[in-house]
Amino acid sequence: AQLSTHLGMIIADAILGRPDRNPLKGFEWPAVPGHFGKPWFLPLVGMYYKMLDRIR
Repeated sequence: AQLSTHLGMIIADAILGRPDRNPLKGFEWPAVPGHFGKPWFLPLVGMYYKMLDRIR
């Protein structure tokens, strides 16, 4: 929770045009394994949660 508050303030500073202080800048983030292209699985996930809402 503390890091999210800190990063939120850094993003707000960037939006206001202040110097960029992002501590995560420059890191390479690996891709999600097994995911290529358009997220085809999102409609399936949506249907799953819609079904759960109707059951509960």
